[in-house]
Amino acid sequence: MTQAQALTHQYAQVLQQHTTMLSDYRALQLEVDQQRAEIAKWLERRTTELQAEALEQKRARTLQEVFYRIAERATAGLTFYEFSRVVHDLLGELIYARNFFVCLYSAQKHTLDFPYYIDERDGETLQCSDVPYRRGLTEFVLRSGQPQRIDAVRFASLQASGDITEATGDLSFSCWMGVPMQIRGAIGGVLAVQRYEAGNDYSASDADILSFVANHFSSAIERYQTIEELRKSEWRYRTIIEKVGLGVVVIQGGQAVFANPCMASIVGHPIAHILSQPLTAFVHPDDVASVATQYAKRQRGEALDPQYPARIIDAQGQIRWLEFSAVPIDWNRHQATLLFAVDATERHQAEQTQGQALQRQTELNAMKSGFIAMASHEFRTPLATIHGSLELLRHYDERLSAPQKDAALHKVDVAVQRMTRMLENVLLIGSADARQLVFEPAPVGLTAFIHGLLDELRSSMNTQTAKISLTLDLPAPEAVFWLDEHLLRKILGNLMGNAIKYARDDTEVQLCVRGTEQGLEITVTDQGIGIPAEDLPHLFERFHRASNVGLITGTGLGLSIVKAAVAAHHGSISVQSQVGVGSCFTVTLPVQECS
Repeated sequence: MTQAQALTHQYAQVLQQHTTMLSDYRALQLEVDQQRAEIAKWLERRTTELQAEALEQKRARTLQEVFYRIAERATAGLTFYEFSRVVHDLLGELIYARNFFVCLYSAQKHTLDFPYYIDERDGETLQCSDVPYRRGLTEFVLRSGQPQRIDAVRFASLQASGDITEATGDLSFSCWMGVPMQIRGAIGGVLAVQRYEAGNDYSASDADILSFVANHFSSAIERYQTIEELRKSEWRYRTIIEKVGLGVVVIQGGQAVFANPCMASIVGHPIAHILSQPLTAFVHPDDVASVATQYAKRQRGEALDPQYPARIIDAQGQIRWLEFSAVPIDWNRHQATLLFAVDATERHQAEQTQGQALQRQTELNAMKSGFIAMASHEFRTPLATIHGSLELLRHYDERLSAPQKDAALHKVDVAVQRMTRMLENVLLIGSADARQLVFEPAPVGLTAFIHGLLDELRSSMNTQTAKISLTLDLPAPEAVFWLDEHLLRKILGNLMGNAIKYARDDTEVQLCVRGTEQGLEITVTDQGIGIPAEDLPHLFERFHRASNVGLITGTGLGLSIVKAAVAAHHGSISVQSQVGVGSCFTVTLPVQECS
């Protein structure tokens, strides 16, 4: 082989090697390009996935934030419409919600209410309260109990199938979506959104978001319904409390914290004034201790009577009787007492009047019995005297001398006068009881009047006056006072007659009459048998006689007549007495000496 051939052969080999290497390079380049393409696709796919994950995370954070803000606003004290408006704005951060409404279903009335309805085309034209249940879009969600996404095509299909035949409002929407709300364990409403312009339809993810919002919204609705029921319940109870004819007051810490208008009417003060005062501010001073004791025992949980009476003093200063009943309650999370008060003033007054009438009847019966006993005793003696004297004159007229006849007639006259005085006394007592006692004051020369009266007593009580000494302390003879002479005779005659009658032998009876700043003071003092302490409270009661009078006669009317005659003068009478020592009667008449 020549050198040229050798070189050619060598060149061919080298060329062959380069061709093979080029082929290998091209295959390697193709493999690299393929790997680069795969890497690019993976990077693109991964980027898309990361972007989707980031978007999902952002959406999840937005969802979480929105749900938190919804829950926060649900307890912010907003009205239901204000809360719905907040939810509407927050929902718009998650899905298209320019048109949004809330529907509540009443199973009892089978009607729909739309407390919140925002629609760019017919939101202000549709009926929103007590809407009859029809076969519309909202009712379809209620019937199915499932979220519903309805575009124009599906809407036409649902109309054709008869599922939706009574849809109302503007129906030119491009997409409508509604989800049911569970309220108190049953489907009780719908949340719905819709759009009119063409664009992306609502997705399953949008339905999930609206369903989540519906869950939060339904919880808020339950809360609002509970609050509304409580408000209505509170209004009903408040109406009852305010209209009921019972005084109602809540006491906490010894202070009134609530009172109804009836209680204000009873005490005569505004409610604000009642709430500014302690418990005992209106209670009668004599009942404060018992009311405070009742309150303290109730606070300690001790057993008490269900009702107890107490007096209050109203704004006019009048005393009113109340019947209280009380129960322990919680008031603003603290222990309190709920008091019910019944104004028992009229009943108490009626019972008191009835008791007084019964007491009066008892007194009248006792007086009648006393009068019969007195009359049978006191009239028997003068009647016997009259009968004996008349029998003596009838059968022995011819045998009796003139002085004897005069003595018999004098006895009859004295007996008749005695009976007449007793009848006059009874009539005077009757006039005083009927408030018909005549008071006719006139100028009276007091000293001369008293001397004349004493002469009459000496004549009728000659035996008794002979055994005592009579001491007088009288005004000047010319002194004249404005008095009722007839009633004054009853006062002085009975007081002096009793002093003489009950005086012990050889003792002194004093009569003192003097003018004072209070008027005319009359004092009659004796050294007689005295009056027992137990008889003093009943001394001026008619037919009452002291337990130590023994055989000394009397009607028991004298001192009651004295009291009536003194009362007619608007005066007063008092007595001091000690058994075995004597008695002192003091009469004060608010009269002055005539000028």
